[in-house]
Amino acid sequence: MSDTAATADTTVVRPGHTVETVPVTRIDNGHDLALTVHRLTGARPGPTLVAFGGIHGDEAMGPEEVRRLVSSVDPAELSGTIVAVPVANPYAYQAMSRFTPQDGLNLNRIFPGDRNGSVTEQLAAVLAEIMLQADYFVDFHSSGLYSTVEYSYIVDNGREMATSFGAPLLYHHEQYEGTSNAWAIKNGISSTVCELGGGGQLTDAFLAKAVRQGRNMLKAIGMLEGEAESPAVPQTVMTELVTLRPTRGGAMISYFTPDRLGEVIKGGTVIGEVVDPYTFRTLEQLVAPYESSILVLTRESYTRTAPGDYGFMVGNAATTTTVDELFGA
Repeated sequence: MSDTAATADTTVVRPGHTVETVPVTRIDNGHDLALTVHRLTGARPGPTLVAFGGIHGDEAMGPEEVRRLVSSVDPAELSGTIVAVPVANPYAYQAMSRFTPQDGLNLNRIFPGDRNGSVTEQLAAVLAEIMLQADYFVDFHSSGLYSTVEYSYIVDNGREMATSFGAPLLYHHEQYEGTSNAWAIKNGISSTVCELGGGGQLTDAFLAKAVRQGRNMLKAIGMLEGEAESPAVPQTVMTELVTLRPTRGGAMISYFTPDRLGEVIKGGTVIGEVVDPYTFRTLEQLVAPYESSILVLTRESYTRTAPGDYGFMVGNAATTTTVDELFGA
């Protein structure tokens, strides 16, 4: 690994599986900030996959998806190496926050970070160094506390990863500057981002998907034996995606619950509304913006919301394409 990892404490978990404690910095309360890094060394040579979870601390399913996937792999069946950081932002995970409490930064907007910067900038710098050993990179995200999501990012050099993970919805767009995925692409690393689950709805089903589809991805890139299965349903590639955020706080009533993810909704349909829990007045309605809107992120029938929270995400069905059309195959 990097010079940082060379100073790490290492513990053997099982044959071929070690856990390293990689130091980041010392903070002002006298505690040391470190990352826990799992390394699975396969019985046969092969590529290196780096996997992150928990870049956003309110997305609790990401770390569990990484844990279950890593635990499902026997190093004896593995070709190559898996390097996994289940909780990429420990302080945000502790606070159940999208942002690091110490400096208020979004870890997934500042890669490759700064070794001489703030807590989050130093975290990003160490994570960016870990990524540089990768041939493949996957970043596991989920939705936050009250919402549920399912789609994957597909990029030009990560087609095989995104398609084999099998999400029915894929998203192709210009990468956000400062993300882990953008850093991977810049360094020629094949990559994808898997947005799966969250919010406490359909938890077991999504966690089972993460393991099943994650192992299928490992087969597709030659790290596990066997032929990768084709996606269970034809994959739709979205090129336009919008987040609907309430401008008022209160009770969020959702008319499209997580079991309806992927459904196409007629433009103008009320997807959800914010109700004042004190006066019972409807404060705001969130409507499908496209003539044909694909439901990508949604909420359970009742949750609370603050102004600016994630309400819903929808894609434009009119501008979708297929993987073959996108890549000219």
